[in-house]
Amino acid sequence: MLGEAHYRLNEFAEAERWYKAALQAKPDHIPAHLTYGKMLAKNKTRLSEAEQWFTRAKQLAPNDSSVYQHFGQFLSELERHEEAAQHYVKAAELAPDDYEIVFNAANALRQSGQNAEAERFYRHTVTLRPKDASSHMNLGAMLHLNGKYAQAEEAYLEALRLKPDDDTTLTNLQKLYGLMSRLRHA
Repeated sequence: MLGEAHYRLNEFAEAERWYKAALQAKPDHIPAHLTYGKMLAKNKTRLSEAEQWFTRAKQLAPNDSSVYQHFGQFLSELERHEEAAQHYVKAAELAPDDYEIVFNAANALRQSGQNAEAERFYRHTVTLRPKDASSHMNLGAMLHLNGKYAQAEEAYLEALRLKPDDDTTLTNLQKLYGLMSRLRHA
């Protein structure tokens, strides 16, 4: 806890000292591995060290969704989208009812170009939060990208029903209607 307090105060040398002490006292403490890894990741010269801490956490807790979530976030920040997607998908398999994890998996899959899988995960976000407009909007955007225009329209309209006048959804719906019009006249 002292390590985390110093980390939040941007006192990294002192935070590192306390993280190392915590890990020496309890080498299998997963939260210490993750927060220490996240702290190291802030320093671009220590990225490989950070990755080692995430890897150790994964070895110690292979069934802990938070380990895969944090590792996925780390990889995503490095724009290693395919690896990030793999970690987020594993996290979602371990915690299928955790909206944030499932949403992050969908985003990572989209960023890695795995659009069919991303669509599946965005569909799942809608089942987890059916009254969340952004879930429907993101599903609509993925369906739009995947060429499922009627379904995309339905998702966008549901998003607008839940959050009228949302600029992003309105813009996406306009783009969809323009594309559908061009396709009809082609």
